[in-house]
Amino acid sequence: MLKPGTPTNFSADSMAHAIEQAMIAYEVFDPADDTDEAVEQRRKALAAIATGIVNHLKAALEITVAQNKIAAGLPAAAVQLRGQDGAVQ
Repeated sequence: MLKPGTPTNFSADSMAHAIEQAMIAYEVFDPADDTDEAVEQRRKALAAIATGIVNHLKAALEITVAQNKIAAGLPAAAVQLRGQDGAVQ
């Protein structure tokens, strides 16, 4: 399950936290130099970005699953799950 995270729930399994950790690894910023206000503002921005990504993926995701028929002569069928139809949550 995709979890974007929020500024108040910046859990280790959230996308926002993963983005923050990648930014630290790439030395975009040094957390040791951060003020409390800088951390709060950055986490708000990261949570907003992660929420936008998750919402976009949910809306745009389309999965097609082929179902093969066992009986000879029957064509294969496909089931399509589309986020924009509410099938992906």
